[in-house]
Amino acid sequence: MKPGTEITTQRAREFNLPPQQENEDEMSFRRRVSGALRDQGNIIEAHEAFNNELYDQSTDAMTGIIGALAQVSQDVDFGSKGDRQVDDDFAAGVVVQAPKEDPSMALLAMMLFGGKR
Repeated sequence: MKPGTEITTQRAREFNLPPQQENEDEMSFRRRVSGALRDQGNIIEAHEAFNNELYDQSTDAMTGIIGALAQVSQDVDFGSKGDRQVDDDFAAGVVVQAPKEDPSMALLAMMLFGGKR
């Protein structure tokens, strides 16, 4: 196991995903594992694998989880798969947690959640 991928490696083992390949860099491994987990519906584990941190120890993982929940609550499906959906979760989480008086976030929220049903 390469340093910096402990949680990702653990999640890959738990869900029978291929381990990090010799020529696979850390970020590619994290994206591959998190994408596979997200496609399986394992939202928390996907964001833990992407950030290589447990959800309760990572602001970024928690932001992604909040974004995934926001999408579900708004009945929004961007049609993304894999690590792209992990990115969408994070973006939605940033918007949901942004101060409501920020006009740029209001515009982004409309773009993310408006009329895509």
